[in-house]
Amino acid sequence: MIGSGVGAITAIFALTRLPDWRDRFEITIYQMGWRCGGKGASGRNAAHGSRIEEHGLHVWAGFYDNAFRHMRTCYEELARLGLRAPDAPLATMDAAFKPLSHLFLAERVDPDDAEPGPWRPWVLDMPANDCAPGTRTTVPGPFEMMKRVLGTMLDFLETDGADAGGADRPDALGVEPPRHMAPAHRAIHAHVQRMPDDPARHRASDTNALLRLISHAQAELHARMTPAAMDDDARRRGYELADLALAYMHGVTASDAFVAGYDVLDRWEFSDWLRGNGATSRSLAAAPVRGCYDFVFGFEGGDPARPGNVGAGTAVRAMSRLIFTYSTAIFHKMQAGMGDTIFAPYYQVLSALGVRFEFFSAARDLHLGADGLGVERLSMVRQAETRDGAPYRPLVDVEGLPCWPSAPLWDQLRDGDRLKAAGTDFESERTPPQGAPFTLERGRDFDVVLLGASIGSLPYMTGELAAASPRWRTMLDKVRTVGTHAAQLWLDRPTGDLGWRDLVERHNAPRAVPADPMRTIITAFAEPLDTWADMSHLIAREAWPDPGPASIAYFCAPAPDGEDLAAFEARMATWMDDDLTRIWPGAARAGGGFDRDLLHDGADPGLYARVNMHGSERYVLSVAGSVFHRLAPGESGFENLYLAGDWTRCGLNAGCVEAATISGIAAAAAISGEDMLNVGADDVPDDGNALDEAMIRTNSVSAAAWPLTPFFARGEMTGWFVFHEMPRDAVAALLPPGVHLGHAPMARPGFHPVGMSFCHYRDVRGSFVPGPLAMAPYGEATFAIPYTRTDEGGRAPYLYPRRLYVDSAPAILAGRLFYAMDKAEARIAMAGQRFTASSARGLSIDAEFEQRRDPVPLSGHAAHGVISDLLDMPFVTRHHGGRLLYNAFDAQLDRAYVAPVSGRVRVHDPDPSGFPAAALDAAPLLDRAGPGLPGAFRIWCSWSMTNPLDSRRIREANAARDWVRTGV
Repeated sequence: MIGSGVGAITAIFALTRLPDWRDRFEITIYQMGWRCGGKGASGRNAAHGSRIEEHGLHVWAGFYDNAFRHMRTCYEELARLGLRAPDAPLATMDAAFKPLSHLFLAERVDPDDAEPGPWRPWVLDMPANDCAPGTRTTVPGPFEMMKRVLGTMLDFLETDGADAGGADRPDALGVEPPRHMAPAHRAIHAHVQRMPDDPARHRASDTNALLRLISHAQAELHARMTPAAMDDDARRRGYELADLALAYMHGVTASDAFVAGYDVLDRWEFSDWLRGNGATSRSLAAAPVRGCYDFVFGFEGGDPARPGNVGAGTAVRAMSRLIFTYSTAIFHKMQAGMGDTIFAPYYQVLSALGVRFEFFSAARDLHLGADGLGVERLSMVRQAETRDGAPYRPLVDVEGLPCWPSAPLWDQLRDGDRLKAAGTDFESERTPPQGAPFTLERGRDFDVVLLGASIGSLPYMTGELAAASPRWRTMLDKVRTVGTHAAQLWLDRPTGDLGWRDLVERHNAPRAVPADPMRTIITAFAEPLDTWADMSHLIAREAWPDPGPASIAYFCAPAPDGEDLAAFEARMATWMDDDLTRIWPGAARAGGGFDRDLLHDGADPGLYARVNMHGSERYVLSVAGSVFHRLAPGESGFENLYLAGDWTRCGLNAGCVEAATISGIAAAAAISGEDMLNVGADDVPDDGNALDEAMIRTNSVSAAAWPLTPFFARGEMTGWFVFHEMPRDAVAALLPPGVHLGHAPMARPGFHPVGMSFCHYRDVRGSFVPGPLAMAPYGEATFAIPYTRTDEGGRAPYLYPRRLYVDSAPAILAGRLFYAMDKAEARIAMAGQRFTASSARGLSIDAEFEQRRDPVPLSGHAAHGVISDLLDMPFVTRHHGGRLLYNAFDAQLDRAYVAPVSGRVRVHDPDPSGFPAAALDAAPLLDRAGPGLPGAFRIWCSWSMTNPLDSRRIREANAARDWVRTGV
């Protein structure tokens, strides 16, 4: 194993849970430097009271089901192996973690035409529960989660503010519920309760009815969010929370998240997705949203002045689990450093079990074999050697607790005094690690490589892999990281004397204010340190001589690219003077600025700052779209290479302990071939029931049963296709009864795609009709709506051709009679690159295009997939009697030619059943795949269309194909 962060160490621990692991594996962990932990490593500074020095601020969320389960097992193993006595410090997991049921958000409400207002702390007291951390074995899927959110909202809205109550009261959340919204939410709740628990059985009409109810509630809420109503803290917070919750419900309902999982939302940035689903700009600028970004350092380049970037699916999954699936409490604070609480126990247990640790052993390169299929050799460097050649002993005792030191134990190292004097930094990855080279070879030193280094280290370590694998190369490019910086203050005055409680009491209801000590965790504060946690409980675990410090505060935030420690310390000094004293007025000097005499024993012992800018120190982001480029732990693309870390595609896909743990378990399962409990690794469990029949069924005309097989329509066509977006509600109004809007993955939230085609048809005839009897060539303009659904068709997508204008009476008759198409007569002309249509009723279509490139086969074009998704969709029409008819139009895209075009389209149609008005400037089809609709293109193809008597088979085949696409 390369590295020993959370993902890697969890993978190894999971392997040692197998009863026969010693018979199957010999495990060696190669670790750069002197300690385990990666971004979670911490150390003890013996020169300053054995204070805890962290990479940043670490608090465990209550929904870390896998991490707590493994941690509990590890502590039990400590006792079983005799490594920790029952009366020792932190002898059990329950002693090592203590629950915390509240958090704070820093608000700064800006009055009109004025300077920014004062900071207003908003305390959120979350009710405790009796579920022990690490005991849950399931998490709710997206539909069940929305039902929980909705039920909580309804309880929240219906709670009488005069009732006696506890932590679940609205004032414990510091808000005044918009109780007038309760009827609208009751209507939503009642409708949801009538829908099947299995989202695959949801009818399209029910889903769209739910969307209308949510939209109605949003309109009612927004009408009441007047400036006067938003002037009061508690009322404003209630409105903003309700606004964000409704936007979330609208977004997941309008998507395929219920059946396909949250990842389908991840192509959208979180705030953009909320905005597209109805959230107001004011709510998006509020502290709850800002806090979501601050908690995950969600700013590319480390610049919080720029808009944040977090994938919507990742954000929704993580935030909903954080708030609605925690055990005991929303947070749990470690009772020592991350290294002391997590990695020292793992190290002790694994070492005792026989896992070998090679410290000061850094990987430089992974080399592939001649066939490029697997890792054959690893180039390593030995950074240091022990004096006596014995294994390095990394832990020190601090008040009876085994801990990692903040620096190597130099006396164990050969030439340790010289290395220390030279300021050797074994953990720096500003450049690749240096040392005496050595090589590990496949078959001699390893069979399998588990790559547990963070993705920040992989560019210098995996050059050969990137050259051999486009997927690996794309992952390195698309999965982004950000630098972070952190500060820790040890103060000679308790937090309660700094004026913080007075500020909290001023802006929150009395019931909401926690008792002393507050144990504050607050985010969305001022940069460059936007998140603060009161960590004063750690004083008892440090070893300060009397008198020791009275309080400890940890701070962290993203760091701008290229920042060094000197630049950070200069910014931090200004921040302490100008911003920190606004929430700690008791820490200000008489003349202004932060009173540095409060630092315990002066600046050196009382302040620790660091910048995490290089390699594995960098934090892994979840920017929009990146989830699709992550590689799963068992899918490296190389036969003997497995991956572990929060940068893999692991089911949570966010930079946190639980994501890394899920990844580690998945890596262990892939290596061993054993099933392992991995809670929350999938949003929607795959029941494994994909049938061969479902994967074989096709919409092709050739699959029709006899005697329909030889009877179908065919022809040839060329024409221009233009797709664009319209507001979702406007598109829904264009559909007939029985046809409903579905989820359109190519459109922005709140919008839906529509398409227009302007085509010339020839050789149109039945398959059994001789060529000379084919229809005369004709022109046709079509307006169609893709991604529609019907109740009987389930969640499978269909194209609805709303109106077709044709200049051929036989084509109009055949389309109406056999396919129930709404074809109407028009005068059509195609000359060069121009298409026009008109009628006596005032129709006017004028489309003119420019083609600057030669046609190419669509089969090799980067946009083949997106064009196929749109044009290969079966279509649904409605007979006058109400019956729906399903057919498939096969444009034979594998043999089609396309050329990108730009153009101008102008449509005026007085017929209420015709084309919507349009004035479009169409951009050309791009030579690359990407999110969104394809640009405009011209196509040349032969086509066939199924027999109208084959409607039922088409519907069933489309449902099967869609099931397979989602299920596997």
